[in-house]
Amino acid sequence: MFQMSLTKRALIIMATISLVGFTGCKVKPEGDQKAQEQAAPAAAPAAPAVAAVDNSVPLPLQIAALPVKGNPNAKVTIVEFSDYECPFCSRVEPTIAQLLKDYPNDVRVAFINNPLPFHKNAMPAAKAAVAAFKQGKAWEMHDALFANQKALTPEFFKAKAAELGLDAARFEADMNSPETQQFIDKGMNDGKPHGVSGTPSFLINGRLLVGAQPVDAFKKIIDEEIARANKVAAEKKLSGDALYAELFKTAPKPPADDEEEGPQGRVLVDLTNAPMLGEATAPVTLVEFTDFECPFCSRGNTTVHELMDKNPGKVRLAFRHYPLPFHKHAKLAHQAAEAAKIQGKFWEYYDKLFANQKALEEANLIQYATEIGLDVEKFKADMVSPAVVKIVEDDIAAGSKAGVRGTPHFFLNGTLLSGAQPLPAFQSALDNELKAAEPYIQKGLSGTAIYEQIVKDNPAPAAAPKPDPTPAKPIVLDTTGAPFKGAADAPVTIIQFSEFQCPFCSRVEPTIKALMDDPAYAGKLKVVFKQFPLPFHNNAQKAAEAALFAHANGKFWELHEKMFANQQALAIENLMAYAKEVGLDENALKAALDSDQYKAAVEADVKAGQGAGISGTPSFVINGKLLVGAQPVDAFKKAIDEALAAK
Repeated sequence: MFQMSLTKRALIIMATISLVGFTGCKVKPEGDQKAQEQAAPAAAPAAPAVAAVDNSVPLPLQIAALPVKGNPNAKVTIVEFSDYECPFCSRVEPTIAQLLKDYPNDVRVAFINNPLPFHKNAMPAAKAAVAAFKQGKAWEMHDALFANQKALTPEFFKAKAAELGLDAARFEADMNSPETQQFIDKGMNDGKPHGVSGTPSFLINGRLLVGAQPVDAFKKIIDEEIARANKVAAEKKLSGDALYAELFKTAPKPPADDEEEGPQGRVLVDLTNAPMLGEATAPVTLVEFTDFECPFCSRGNTTVHELMDKNPGKVRLAFRHYPLPFHKHAKLAHQAAEAAKIQGKFWEYYDKLFANQKALEEANLIQYATEIGLDVEKFKADMVSPAVVKIVEDDIAAGSKAGVRGTPHFFLNGTLLSGAQPLPAFQSALDNELKAAEPYIQKGLSGTAIYEQIVKDNPAPAAAPKPDPTPAKPIVLDTTGAPFKGAADAPVTIIQFSEFQCPFCSRVEPTIKALMDDPAYAGKLKVVFKQFPLPFHNNAQKAAEAALFAHANGKFWELHEKMFANQQALAIENLMAYAKEVGLDENALKAALDSDQYKAAVEADVKAGQGAGISGTPSFVINGKLLVGAQPVDAFKKAIDEALAAK
């Protein structure tokens, strides 16, 4: 999920998401930033100097010590905590540029490096940024790093420093100096008391905003802060940094858990024009606000269809458009889906879009229309027609009114279920709603009648069953014959369910390596790899089969590394090339893939994972306990240490 309302619960969700990390496009900041930059100090210090701090003012860092752009006397200061390898951080950069353009006198932006530990190039990139800052080229290096997120190598840093005219020897010395490391560490630590735990995060005059939010989310807070700044400035006769310090100290706190923003209780969403899937008489209506370019929506989509398959006749799906503004292809993709609906093929087109999230250019959209048999000329005209544009925009407005702040966002008979939750969470929510619907079913109501009446009456969902006080039984999985690394008799076994096309799976690989290399765990860890290709990754199944072919021929880990290093190129011809590079017979691999020789073995891994409650990747079973997602290394260490202590 990309954005959430600023409740404590939402902050926890967003921080967790930011820490797990997600895929994204490289986005170069827009706008005339040079004209908006605050001039660099005439003589850059050996390390960015931190001015004397008034301990009564909870500033994250004195602004004078940071790269800053915008009006030095602005009424609103945005302190940005960011990571140069984080895709969401790059996505929000155009938003920041737009804010500086729209508020030339009232907004300034200060930047703090917050490199996340599982982004292996993030810390070196942060050091390069600080080294460039010391020579007065902070923002030029900043732009270059975000524009080249997949090339953050020492060679790139040196080349860019030379291109910017920096003193090469000084740049290298500054990158490697303890002072630079201390400066970065201080920025990271200073954000923590204010709720910063992931990236991107922003303190707007001290008010926390988490995630790559749309520009309107920033503007709402900025407009409020300008009004607050005007009032405080008039009352206390303050300006500049003194005004900022006062505003930061008195910043409004986020609402408490029971102070949800947006509508309370059940929410009625108009379904007049919504495409519907499932039986019209189903007692539970699941309204989905989604974005075809959002990877979490794709996961949520898979889970929702699993839910419907498991509960025939009990739940129907209503679709509403909610393309996010920073997904540049999303809005047209949603208009295309609406154009397909006009010709009666919405759900066929819906499937095409989710299966091809990385190919949503206009030409792709037209090709998908051809593939499902639409009248292409009519489709092209409808896709950009005012009527279709209005439908999509009306859905966005309806979602915002209903409290939708990001995607995917679901309502079950009006009750919120937010984010790409696992199947058990959906099933639990559905079971509760089915219980709440029983009195209405007994009155002879069904479908839309139940939906509208239950939202109107707003009964509380049936209480979830109390948790079983007995400890959960450990998950037992057969690992016989599976590829593994580490000590065969290690006291801790990590069973990794993963797939080679999943970006989160590749991001967790350095974490697994760090654990295996940690001297504290020498001889204590065994990592077993299980295949879990997701259905919406079109090359994942064959990549999994290729991995098992490599395992059978003694080259699993070599091919494993090749495929994770080349996730965007996993077609069969690519797999054959990688096989040859690691010393396998590429023709034998092709024959094995063509004959589906390892298909059943992959399916057995998937079935075993599903039996353990796994519905997405990466997921891990550590001595019988489930750990889900590309968690930071400390989360793994906690689970490992608990397993060791239990021995």
